[in-house]
Amino acid sequence: MPVMITARPRRVREPDGAVRVVADVEGAEPLWFSVESEYEALLAERADHVAVALLLPAMRYGRDLRIGGVVTDVLLHRLNHDVQGLVRAVDPGFRAIEVTAEETAPAGPPASGVVTGFSGGVDSFATLAEYATGSAVPPDLRITHLINNNVGAHGDGGRALWRVRYDALRPVADELGLPFIPVDSNIDAHYPQMGFMETVTFRNAAVVHLLGGGIGRSYHASEGTYRNIRMPPPHGDIGLAGAITFPLLSTPALTLESTSSAQSRIERTLALVGSPYADHLDVCIDWDPHRLVNCSHCWKCMRTMLTLEIAGHLDEFVPHVFQRAPYEARRAAYYVEIMASDEPNDTELVEFGDQRGWHWGSGTRARAAAVRARRSMLDTARRVRRSIRSTMRGSR
Repeated sequence: MPVMITARPRRVREPDGAVRVVADVEGAEPLWFSVESEYEALLAERADHVAVALLLPAMRYGRDLRIGGVVTDVLLHRLNHDVQGLVRAVDPGFRAIEVTAEETAPAGPPASGVVTGFSGGVDSFATLAEYATGSAVPPDLRITHLINNNVGAHGDGGRALWRVRYDALRPVADELGLPFIPVDSNIDAHYPQMGFMETVTFRNAAVVHLLGGGIGRSYHASEGTYRNIRMPPPHGDIGLAGAITFPLLSTPALTLESTSSAQSRIERTLALVGSPYADHLDVCIDWDPHRLVNCSHCWKCMRTMLTLEIAGHLDEFVPHVFQRAPYEARRAAYYVEIMASDEPNDTELVEFGDQRGWHWGSGTRARAAAVRARRSMLDTARRVRRSIRSTMRGSR
């Protein structure tokens, strides 16, 4: 099996003073992460972040992974066993590989820092409410740092959109009195033909390991309530299994954990009603770096706005957070989408509307049933074609 080989990570000072941690990758462009100079003390000396960042690309292309530098022994063991088992259960197209390191070492003592990613979305605000602004949080669990990562979530908007979103959220961090660390990277360049949602857990976990010199615990907002935690469908969103994945990517020195699963997405959304930070809510997937408010017609905006409207609070978010006209233009079609969906958060939203006596419109359920039927027929046809191709390959 071919091998993906990386060099020991090194630090490079950028012209603006930022610190770039670079790991050369044989046959590919170097993998790098960058932080502002004031946060250099948080950087880890080990190469754990490189191993986490490159595991999925190596598995996707069937290449053993050889990491230069020191990798924590516990992490290396898990990357060779349960982590790969989980990845291949989600997507059998990933291949089993061997991960080795130039050196291994036991974990040292955990650092005192506690970090969470802050994107301005519903889920990240829920984590802040529990672990940053909550009054009963034990000191060892209280958030000490916020991070905002450029690891591929901003699509065509790229680095420009990331910086705009980061700058828009700085007032929240300032009011909370928390350092807000922007972490830039080129990790997305190492994930060709791999979707962001299918790989997001590993991208963000790599950043936390990068900061392991000063961070001993990290919170990653879950995508839904405990009843929705499950193995993703084939080629699906690995974030659905976050409560399983993050512990496997932890070490005795760095605990990664999924948070807020005690609350449904609806409860997290409604918790923002009356919040002093609600004006900074950013759920939108629109890649335009020049937009001033949420687009109000993408699926994330629609879900959030419908939740607020059913609860009778949408007017409190219009027009400074959302716009009503784009939402209302798409609302009827969106009803059909969520009624035809098997996604747990969509199902919860329909149940919430039914409980509140929401009027979905004449014929909506029938149209949704027709969409489900067509989808089922297409899925059946795809399974039959895969079965025939598999049989033909086996008979050769």
